[in-house]
Amino acid sequence: MRFFHLKKQIARLVVVAPLCVLMIFCAPPFARAAETATPAAAEPPAYGLTGDWGGLRTKAEQAGLTFTGTHTLDWSDPWRGALTDRNVARGLLILQASLALAETGTTFTAEYLDFHGRDASADIGALMAYSNIDDTPFAHWGELSVAQVFFSGRLRLKLGQLDANTEFDCVHDAAEFLNASAGYSPPIVGFRTYPDPALSANVFVQATEQISIGLGVYGNTIRSSNTGFERPFVIGEVGFNSDALGRFAVGFTQENATLTRFDSTAQNGTHAFYALAERRIWQKNATAKDDLRGLTLFAQFCAASEAVSQMSRHFALGLSGTGLVPGRDEDICGLLGSVVVASRADPTLTAPTEAAFECFYGLRIASFLTLKADMQLIRHPGGQAARSDVLVGTLRLETTF
Repeated sequence: MRFFHLKKQIARLVVVAPLCVLMIFCAPPFARAAETATPAAAEPPAYGLTGDWGGLRTKAEQAGLTFTGTHTLDWSDPWRGALTDRNVARGLLILQASLALAETGTTFTAEYLDFHGRDASADIGALMAYSNIDDTPFAHWGELSVAQVFFSGRLRLKLGQLDANTEFDCVHDAAEFLNASAGYSPPIVGFRTYPDPALSANVFVQATEQISIGLGVYGNTIRSSNTGFERPFVIGEVGFNSDALGRFAVGFTQENATLTRFDSTAQNGTHAFYALAERRIWQKNATAKDDLRGLTLFAQFCAASEAVSQMSRHFALGLSGTGLVPGRDEDICGLLGSVVVASRADPTLTAPTEAAFECFYGLRIASFLTLKADMQLIRHPGGQAARSDVLVGTLRLETTF
């Protein structure tokens, strides 16, 4: 049996490794742009696979109306350590329409989400989901919001059904990673994020050119039995952003629902603290601000109550790059290390930490198509000391319409 298992792993390596190499070095290169401009600056607007709809999308954009659509298809193969050893394919469809009224500073947004397939992260059984699209199958409205700006953009109000992670605890340069911990800090209890948005009221103030302040109040999620605002989730964030120093943010969350501690007693609410930072550490052409080719370093930290959260701390450090391979100006890549400290109050957790290490390369095949090869190693999955490390590979195909 061990010999058969070894043959299976070798066969997987023989198939996947050459594919990753071919993706990077054998794909046709994009045309190089001038060193003083963004690589895609001279290209006409790209609307995705379905094009300009005979000019209708261009006319709609001139009136402030935009339509976007994306489909993310993941195919994952756990090489070792999974609870269930099987290949899984699943997908997420996102359709969005936005109407921006320049005269009034008002923006209306409607978004629809459809996840189809199996929850592959359940096969791994980790505290941090290794694919950020995984969930049980669903189809529902995502964002349904109206935003209003005042005082030349210094004050912004946003009301409606929202994913809090689009406005708070968001590391912009970590968006291309698959592991969910890169998107937000997992110890936060009650965070109203994918796949369950919630009715909310948000206010954002641009205090100075570099300093911004945000506050959001969120009701229960749309899939909860009660979607009202009783015992809401509250989140606040202060951010600093400058070209020279990068972006930094600190935030505080308060979940006001009645929670059950791991000792089975009740607790009224809990809070968490988070901090994040991201900074461009290298740029292909430092004299052009709009040149996306470069390398960004980011870091995350979060602290939560171990009485009600399985993860009391979160630490993450990562690198994301664009256009690092010669002739591949729009390809993306990244390295991530993410560690959560297991709650000492949860008797089901036997390991002190769970750690996820991720690397990926994304090949821009066309203006509307990106293929990513992703590999993740997860140590002590599920906070279990007795479990073997998990090694899982994923191919992700992202299509815009």
